[in-house]
Amino acid sequence: MSALEQIRKRPGLIISILGLALVLFIFTAISNPEKLFSDPSTIAKVNGQKIDHSDFQKRQEDLRRQYESRGLKNMLQEQAMQSLIEENLMNAELENVGITVTGEELGKAMLGDNIPMAVQQLYWQRQQAGMYSGRQLHDLATNPAQYQLDAETAAQFKQEWIELEKTVAEMLKQQKFQTLVLGALPVNDLDAMAQYEDNNNSTEIRYAKVDVSSISDSDIEVSDADIKAQYDQDKALYLLDDDTYVLSYIVSEVTPSDEDRLEATQAVENALMDLRAMPGTDAVAGNNKFVVNRHNTAAKYLPANLSDKLESLAQDSVQQISFYDNKYTLAKFLGTDMVTDSITFDLVALAETANADSIIELLNNGTPISALPEGTVAQSQEAQRASMLDGNAQIALVFGSAEEGPYFTAPDFTGSDHILFRLAKKDAPVVAYNIAEITYQLEPSTATINDTQSKLRAYVNNNTDAKAFVDNAVAAGYTALPASVTKSSLSVAGVPDTRSLAKWAVNAKNGQVSDVYGDDDKTIFFAGALTNKYDKGYTPLTDPQVEAQTRSKVVRSKKAEKLLADYQGKGTSVDSYAQAMNAKVDTTTVTFGQNYARGFMPGDGKLIAIATEATPGSLTGPAATDYSVVVLEVLNKNAPAREFDAVNDATYFQQTMGTQVLQRNFSQILRANADIDNKIQKFFQD
Repeated sequence: MSALEQIRKRPGLIISILGLALVLFIFTAISNPEKLFSDPSTIAKVNGQKIDHSDFQKRQEDLRRQYESRGLKNMLQEQAMQSLIEENLMNAELENVGITVTGEELGKAMLGDNIPMAVQQLYWQRQQAGMYSGRQLHDLATNPAQYQLDAETAAQFKQEWIELEKTVAEMLKQQKFQTLVLGALPVNDLDAMAQYEDNNNSTEIRYAKVDVSSISDSDIEVSDADIKAQYDQDKALYLLDDDTYVLSYIVSEVTPSDEDRLEATQAVENALMDLRAMPGTDAVAGNNKFVVNRHNTAAKYLPANLSDKLESLAQDSVQQISFYDNKYTLAKFLGTDMVTDSITFDLVALAETANADSIIELLNNGTPISALPEGTVAQSQEAQRASMLDGNAQIALVFGSAEEGPYFTAPDFTGSDHILFRLAKKDAPVVAYNIAEITYQLEPSTATINDTQSKLRAYVNNNTDAKAFVDNAVAAGYTALPASVTKSSLSVAGVPDTRSLAKWAVNAKNGQVSDVYGDDDKTIFFAGALTNKYDKGYTPLTDPQVEAQTRSKVVRSKKAEKLLADYQGKGTSVDSYAQAMNAKVDTTTVTFGQNYARGFMPGDGKLIAIATEATPGSLTGPAATDYSVVVLEVLNKNAPAREFDAVNDATYFQQTMGTQVLQRNFSQILRANADIDNKIQKFFQD
């Protein structure tokens, strides 16, 4: 019987063969077959609870809006991810403690007579962004028919209100939790008194010291066992929350070459000549390397770089006024005008239920604001002063063509016909200077960009292992910087646009050197070499930085031991010890609550403890501090400069050692025992 006939009689075999063929096809058709069996929407898990990619995208956009308003755009994705993780951990904690918010509590917080400051701030931020206030949004969401809203618009307002409710509910839960924490850790009188005494009792000492740095490293012996013992003692300082990949990286910044500077200088000189010869700014029109910003305003409102040049510009109408940060700034004087600057105006905000047209008619017929029907005016401001030249485009647009006297609305600018304006007075015209400010940014040419990239690539090709990559950097004009990343890192050491290098590092092998990467704008190029990988737990002693820190501590301790042995019993007073140490005698004041005393290294905790515990009238030492060996005597235990204040000292204790410290570190406390699986790198391609 043929093989074909055998297959026909065994359909199960056909299914198996076809199934295997399909699997093999899929596995050869894609580069990462394991992704077919993963959750494509879960970007992270916190104690088993999923964080969806859509939630991450929304949080990222929220942060982007906040940061763009402050000129900050870096690290949005990492911060969005971390905030979602912290929110997830916090919500779980709130649920564990049983903290909830009732509908009545939420209603009072959002629409009651005494709205909490945090909610008021939330409303204020919305209004600053040109959005509806909380009360207005609630009215639109719950009474759409009154405003004749279509179903789609009404649904949008309703969803927006629901989101606002959710935000406020979370805020209220946080406030309750804060109250719970503060109540659970009250400051007692002993805490406040200890805080007071530590920071207000000081000890004046007379001392002689010799620094451990006076001993040569060759004069002491440090064993591996010594370093291991010190590392074990300090191990908690090197805790790792996740698998960590250690690399050295080089960043090569693209800067204009000498040829680029010469070309830019020639372009600017040509522009200056042409601006003198041609009307207005025709000389640079159509040249996108020159950016023109026109000013037509009073001298006091001009930028300083222009106002300082007014006199010379009037004589020589075209000048280069500055060259700073690779930017040339030119100016052309185009004449003067007489324009209105300051105005006085009245503003009336009407209640939403008021009839704006009828109110305007009443006001324009002489009815005072105070005599308008009750409930029609939400707010009024009279005799307000403003400038139409001080960069206030909104004021200029609203009042530029207005007549003195009558009330009017400006819905095109305010978004509402319930905001009324009246131009009360225009001040006398002032001289406005018409000046064109023209800038030219010196930027690297394509040839310079390509040359920078080629040089770094040549370095990478010539140094193909981590040791050579680091050792030869300085000779090649580079600096190899240390950094570490984890699987959740989207950058290296916070450098923008280094996501590709961070992603490479977690998939590389020790000793490997990366390709050359660059940012989208080609302003920097970078490469790295993986030098180590550390599993979650503790950074090992083999890490160069950890080993260096630990060795330094042991070396200082060994030197102090030698100095103690050298000077023990070599004197009976501070003066005789100073003579034996070949040191000078000095005085200083030590306060236990401060980590610095004049004459000693900052952070020398042992010196602080020795001095404050020393007995007046007796010699203390020789004793080893963190950085020296010292002999001292107490001259005076100074009385506090002020009396104990239970309230203020308790507050200070809370800030430095109490609940406020706990709150600032609560996120790390929650993370300590959390199982966090952050997959953010997998959601972003190079």
